[in-house]
Amino acid sequence: MQNYSFLRRFNQFPVAYCPHLFLFLAALAIRFMTLGDPNLEWDEEFYLFGGGRLLHGHLPYIDFWDRKPIGLFLIYAVFHLFGAYRIIAYQIGALLALWGTALLVRSMALMIAPASGALVAALIYEIWPSLAKGEGGQSPIFYNLLVAGAMYLILDHLRGFQDNDRKYRSNTGIFVMILFGLAIQIKYTVIFEGIFAGIYLIYTEIRSGYKITAIALDSFIWIFFALLPTIAVFVFYILIGHGHDWIFANISSVFLRTSEGHQVIFGRLIKISRLLAPFFIAMGVNFLFFRKSFSEEQAPYVAFLGMWAAVAFGAFVVFGTWYIHYILPLLLPFSIQIAPLFYKKFGRNLAWLIVIIGIVASQLSIRKTLRHGGKRQFLALEKSVDYGKSGCIFIYSGPIELYDALPYCRLTSHPFPSHFSLQSEEGATGMDPLAEIRAVLAQKPAYIISHEPESLRENLNVRKTLYDAISRSYFKVYTWGSQSDGGSVSVYERRCLGHVHKRPDPEPCDGDIEETHAG
Repeated sequence: MQNYSFLRRFNQFPVAYCPHLFLFLAALAIRFMTLGDPNLEWDEEFYLFGGGRLLHGHLPYIDFWDRKPIGLFLIYAVFHLFGAYRIIAYQIGALLALWGTALLVRSMALMIAPASGALVAALIYEIWPSLAKGEGGQSPIFYNLLVAGAMYLILDHLRGFQDNDRKYRSNTGIFVMILFGLAIQIKYTVIFEGIFAGIYLIYTEIRSGYKITAIALDSFIWIFFALLPTIAVFVFYILIGHGHDWIFANISSVFLRTSEGHQVIFGRLIKISRLLAPFFIAMGVNFLFFRKSFSEEQAPYVAFLGMWAAVAFGAFVVFGTWYIHYILPLLLPFSIQIAPLFYKKFGRNLAWLIVIIGIVASQLSIRKTLRHGGKRQFLALEKSVDYGKSGCIFIYSGPIELYDALPYCRLTSHPFPSHFSLQSEEGATGMDPLAEIRAVLAQKPAYIISHEPESLRENLNVRKTLYDAISRSYFKVYTWGSQSDGGSVSVYERRCLGHVHKRPDPEPCDGDIEETHAG
């Protein structure tokens, strides 16, 4: 690959122009098509719904159940304050978080690479999330900003640590752990990187020859500040009499999920391997060819960033399940590893190839997401639910944003569809999904939303109970998508409602509760 004049000029870009503006415009261009779309990913739709429930006085783990920490719902509660503009608000918030994290990626990469390489590393961090269902507001988009801030503080103060100033080191550690403490209340898996940061800080104190009592005291202070936000939330739930609910949702339930089939896991690992391959190739090239390019002054930064990347990858492997969006935290330390490629022409060409492939693939991925969703399709789906009559909607599998877009009618304390439909969740959410689906159907929801066909991971007993009731008492009024294009979402209306939809002759609804239980 030739080093074109455009690329040679770009190598001087950070010196001649403003990289902050460039990265903002790049992030905006990458995500522009997604802005305003209410149906990007079902996870973030649920977070927005949960944020709205918080504003109505409903609490996670009690009124609506999920495993996510309350901090994530608090973030989305802020976005929900924008009312009719809450969709674009959370997406702009995610865009700003992505941009802020990219700026920190660039700042950390500058410690081990040329300025042009640091800028491209930040650009790659902005590109890659769209390939891993991170084109919107998945939780790592927000907590990566806090993690990046914490890691930057450590790197920025490494030279200061060498001055053997304990107060300086201790105060830095407090700020680092506060950031990790806040990040933990967005997603608990951050704790692995937080432990690494804490151990590294303790290591610097040991190397400085501090007394064991001083090290122990600093360690206690750092751990306290890291756990303070979580302790505060736990104490709050204890005071309102729901400490057990908090423990079960945030800790116990994680270990109750059963493993999924080998075919499902293998399929995920293939996709993840393709997405991470460019980073592993880049790290291999750095190790084989560019180790001598680092100065003695850069060595501590190179070592820290390498260890961070290894810890992040280890946490991803150990946690299991391996959903594709679980790689989003890896993109933070992995992107920084791209920057040293710019020390040599071969490396620069490789980095640019990664950028080009990423841009093309990310835009194709976003277009595919919009083709399966999009604002126009969502509004048509929303319109198919006629709220002119009384009744509730039940989303067994489909866009959760409907719960937030339409007047909410509570049928269950477990509104997240996967807690009903996934076989791996049976016995892991504090409710029996078969008994709960029967309880929901007994309340005669006006509409049922369901995805077709069934998935490999689905609880077929729950699905059979649902579709037995649908076949007796409901008829299809709308279908979104096609089975040949990844499946469809169907809207079923209760026969005896007398709604405006063209429908078969209404049948009496009495007695179908008993039939449902018999099924």
